[in-house]
Amino acid sequence: MPGIPYIPQYITVHLGPPASNARNVTVSFPDYIKTVASSEIYPTWPENALRANITAIVTFALNRLYTSWYPSQGYDFDITNSTQYDQAFVYGRDIFDNISTLVDELFDD
Repeated sequence: MPGIPYIPQYITVHLGPPASNARNVTVSFPDYIKTVASSEIYPTWPENALRANITAIVTFALNRLYTSWYPSQGYDFDITNSTQYDQAFVYGRDIFDNISTLVDELFDD
């Protein structure tokens, strides 16, 4: 029987392309989603567009986690912040309030 899907508590992000000598940071999964959404989409978009993009961001990140994409290649992280490979993640950036609220609603559901 396949494993039961779950939302991880944390995700480890490599702050560069996979083979680069960059720092790894571990953040909560919801904070990762908020940061990527705030880096990739405009907070002024209609709410349904924001929700759809947040869902796509979650789906992509979960794919990387569930398939152990990087660990299976010998790396000690789950995903990169390089848009050449993954999603835009700007460590320490400000999060838009409406995006934060939507992500919190998604994970509280």
